[in-house]
Amino acid sequence: MAAEFEIPWREPPGGRLAGKVAIVTGAGSDGPLPGIGVATAALFALHGASVGVVDISGERAANTVELIGRAGGASTAIVADITRGAECARAVEQVVQRYGRLDVLVNNAAITGAGLAGVPYEEAWDRVVALDLTAVMLMSRQAAPHLQAGGGGAIVNMSSIAAIRGMGGGAYGPAKAGVIGLTYDLAYTYGRDGIRVNCIAPGHLYTPMGDQGGPELRERRRRAGLLGTEGTAWDAAWAALFLASDEARWITGAVLPVDAGTTATTALGIDNLELRAPGPATAPGR
Repeated sequence: MAAEFEIPWREPPGGRLAGKVAIVTGAGSDGPLPGIGVATAALFALHGASVGVVDISGERAANTVELIGRAGGASTAIVADITRGAECARAVEQVVQRYGRLDVLVNNAAITGAGLAGVPYEEAWDRVVALDLTAVMLMSRQAAPHLQAGGGGAIVNMSSIAAIRGMGGGAYGPAKAGVIGLTYDLAYTYGRDGIRVNCIAPGHLYTPMGDQGGPELRERRRRAGLLGTEGTAWDAAWAALFLASDEARWITGAVLPVDAGTTATTALGIDNLELRAPGPATAPGR
C-alpha cells in the first residue's frame, strides 16, 4: 500500500538543502502512518536535496520515491541489506553515480525486536544489533570518503530515549546507546575532514514502530512528556533537516532529544504534572 499522507508544512518548501545529495536508510513506507525515514527523505527532497531512499524492501522504497515525486522532489530507490558491508558500499556508490556527490547520510533504519517472537534470544539480539548499530558504522564508513571529497558534510544518526532510560526492550536500548557512543567517536574521527556527526534521540512518537498497545497506551505515551502533546515522525524529521543543513555548521558530537521533555523529568514529576490544576504560567517568586 503506497503512502497516502500529506507533508505537514510548517513553512513553504525551500532550499535549505539545495544542491545537496543525501542518503536516508530505512526510508521506505507502506501505509498512511509515516515513519521517521520517509518523513526525513520527503523533507530533505522538498528542501532541495536529491535523496537516495535506502530500504531492504523495493516496494517500500518505491512508495517513498512516488510520494516525493508527487510533491515535486527528486529521489531514487536503493534496495540494500545494510547489515552487510558490501551492500552498504553498493548503496552509497549507486547514489554517488546517480547524483555525482554525497553530502548527507541519515542512519535511520532500525528494528525493535518485537517482531522476532519465537526467535532464540541470542539470535534476536544479534539481528537487532546488526541493523540498529553495526549498520550505522558500516554506512558511515562507506559514506565518509565521499562526504570528505565534497568538502565535508553531515551524518545524522537516529538513536532513541531507550538508549538512556531502561524500558525492557532487549537489545534495542543497548544498541541505540551504542549509536550515541558511535556518534561521539565518528564526530572525533571525521571532524577535521569537515564532517559533522550528530545524533537525534526520539521519544514516544506516533509512528509505525511506536504504534503499539492500542489507544490506551498511545494516550499514555502522549502524557509521558512535559508538553502533553503527541509527537510524530515529522518532529524527528525537522530536527534531522536542521542538523543536515548549513544552519548547523558549528554543531557536531551532539545528542538532541526530540521527546517533548520526557527525559527532562521523572515518572513522579509527570504524575505531579497530571495532578496540577491547569492555569496560566507564572514567574517564580523571589
